[in-house]
Amino acid sequence: MGQVRNDKLFEIFNGHHLVNNLGGGGVPGMEEVWDRILSSGRLIYGLADDDAHVFKQPGNPNVPGLGRGWVVVRAERLAARPIVEALERGDFYASTGVELSDYQVTAAAITIAIRQEPSSKYRVQFIGRNGQVLSEAISSPAVYEFKGNELYVRARILESNGRVAWTQPVWR
Repeated sequence: MGQVRNDKLFEIFNGHHLVNNLGGGGVPGMEEVWDRILSSGRLIYGLADDDAHVFKQPGNPNVPGLGRGWVVVRAERLAARPIVEALERGDFYASTGVELSDYQVTAAAITIAIRQEPSSKYRVQFIGRNGQVLSEAISSPAVYEFKGNELYVRARILESNGRVAWTQPVWR
């Protein structure tokens, strides 16, 4: 990956049932690879997708079905050009089912509000250089106040039933 240039998007989650997103056996997971790339000083945005191939067996975990990973973009309208522009500027988050009701970045902080499901609990991890967890919150909205020494800060939102969302890195 270090030799690839002019790339802006990196797949951190693939919903195909035979993809080893989390790594193992001495191989890093995709999120760890993403943090290595970011920590090298290269800005790249993280995607999730379902990699669906089978559409007639909904809910079967042993086939590459739909709805396992996607991105949510902040675009001015539902049309190809505004969606592509949002992807290019990193104005989106990736998810396997966690929904955000709001996401704001200012010069001072990142604020994340979760659209909560009653049967779920949530944990927001703010992550920086080398995948280090800088801060963790169980409240919504969750706030990370910049310290000034971060290379980047991104968030991973973990839901107690296994779903996850990832925000894009904020370059510092």
